[in-house]
Amino acid sequence: MSTSDVQLTAGMRNNLLLLQKTNKQVESIQNRLSTGNKINSALDGPTNFFAAKGLSVRATDLSKLKESMGQSISTIQAGDKGITAIESLIEQAKGLTTTAYGNLGTDAASVATRKSLAEQFNRLKDQIDKIARDSGYQGKNLLVGNGLTLDSTAGSRANVNSIEGMSNSRVTNVVSADTYSIRVSGTGAISADLEDIAKAETARGIASLKVSGTISATAGNFADVSVEMRGNVGRERTLVISEGSESRTVKFFDNTQAAVASTTTAGASGTPQTSRVTISGSIEEGDTFTATVNGKAYSYKVTADDLTNAGVTRNPDELRRQVASQLANEIAKSTDFGGDGSTAVTAPTTLATADGTGARFNIAYDTANDYFEIGSDLSTGTGVSFNVGATSTNTLEKAISITFSSGTVVSFTVDRTALDNLGTGGNGTSTIEKNVDLTVSATNLNGVTIERSAANARGSGKLSDGENSLAFDSGTVRFEVDSATLKQAASAQRSNNLITVQRTDANTENDLTVQFNEANTSTIAVVSQNIQTDGQGLRLDYAQNNFLDRADIDKAVSSLDFATAKLRSTSQALSTNLNIIQTRENFTSEFSNVLTEGSNKLIQADQNEEGANLLLLQTRQQLGTISLSLANQAQQAILRLF
Repeated sequence: MSTSDVQLTAGMRNNLLLLQKTNKQVESIQNRLSTGNKINSALDGPTNFFAAKGLSVRATDLSKLKESMGQSISTIQAGDKGITAIESLIEQAKGLTTTAYGNLGTDAASVATRKSLAEQFNRLKDQIDKIARDSGYQGKNLLVGNGLTLDSTAGSRANVNSIEGMSNSRVTNVVSADTYSIRVSGTGAISADLEDIAKAETARGIASLKVSGTISATAGNFADVSVEMRGNVGRERTLVISEGSESRTVKFFDNTQAAVASTTTAGASGTPQTSRVTISGSIEEGDTFTATVNGKAYSYKVTADDLTNAGVTRNPDELRRQVASQLANEIAKSTDFGGDGSTAVTAPTTLATADGTGARFNIAYDTANDYFEIGSDLSTGTGVSFNVGATSTNTLEKAISITFSSGTVVSFTVDRTALDNLGTGGNGTSTIEKNVDLTVSATNLNGVTIERSAANARGSGKLSDGENSLAFDSGTVRFEVDSATLKQAASAQRSNNLITVQRTDANTENDLTVQFNEANTSTIAVVSQNIQTDGQGLRLDYAQNNFLDRADIDKAVSSLDFATAKLRSTSQALSTNLNIIQTRENFTSEFSNVLTEGSNKLIQADQNEEGANLLLLQTRQQLGTISLSLANQAQQAILRLF
């Protein structure tokens, strides 16, 4: 032993060891009180430490899953909000169809109203798709389905579009793959609705109204014909006949035409009489002009041939000269010219002579003027002077025939007496529905044929310019028609196939899988439901044919009913999944608390017990210090010896 070592007495060493042990215990208790745990490491108690750690880790994992469940709940709630908004739009669309049912007339105003309602219906349909696509949450959208799509092939669309008078062919609301044979047929013969014709004849004071012809292969149309009457009794009447953008105006019964007799040279001894008959005013077919010579009347009624010359319409001056010539000719052709049994003259356009015992006459027609002259060849006797008169009568009937560039011919007869009886009550416009023998049809693989014909009455599957649609169970065939050239396809009996196929495969990228436990042995899959308007979803198609027919509105109502049922089913499925996830979220939260509490029981210290132990140890510390001090006093007693 080194002389520098300090030697403690046995009492002091025992007291020191006890004090050190007490201090260590105090430190341990203070550590427990500060951490709250009686086991802070595996050294403190490996069994409890690792058991508590396992429970704590599991509780942490479940807490993370609880957060994932919360996000899943938000995803479902986003979808539910989308469904609620779409249901509101569906109700609005139902209101539009109800209004359309209330405007089922075939008059222009009702047709225009239904077209406007159809356009509003289409806008609502587009908004439904937009809401469905906007209802995603964190990359998942429960309202767009599995991504499976079907559509027509580009090649088949091009084939159908190659048919004259057809374009923009397609298939919407495709439910299943199918093939449609598109065909154009018909003669192009034009007719009209008989009820419309009867109403127009009664209202406008016309008769024998007929709409006929054959539609043009280059300028045809399906437009209705309108007949507008203007004017009043004893005045000029005007008819405006229109078809589409083309109209013709016909004037008649103007009562301005006249035949006037006048004396050019008075007859006297040595001077023969010369009289003139002048034609004036506006002349139309059927007007009658009469000249009277010595009480004998000679008449001429204007014909359709007088109105033209070599196919060109005569101007008013030319027409008056033509009538003057024809009336002079009628006088010259008489076998009893002058009323005295004389021989008829035979050359009315040159100087002609009529011989008789009491009179001699010349008839001279001037080709440059609208009159002709009658003169006596005698300078003495009773034939020097004679009586000449002239009158005109407006036609009582007028036959009118109008040909439009579309090939439509509108013909009718105007009865002046009937029209005068109507007075101004005959004024106004009558619309006549035109029918054309042209049909576009489609036949699917099941042999079902649906067609639209321009020969049908409006409201009964009538083919029209613009978009037309044919609704099958497998999809809706749509195409745009140009009536100007459709006749070409019918004449050539053109047809082609429109084919629908699957375009994209189904996938699960929008399905939502929710994990319920840390081992991933308990999950739930929330399948994305397609509530877009396509054939794989709500089957809510665009308005067909602008709601032209009641059947088109019926189709819309049926699709709305299907959409409503699909929305309710989808909403119920989401609600069920939401309830399950919310229940599991609550369970996970409570179960995680149980695990945490169990872990705490294994490692947490009893604060009251540890506080009491610390107080006891502190007392022991004080006592140990006192004991060590007492033991040290024995050593201090030696100092007193010095």
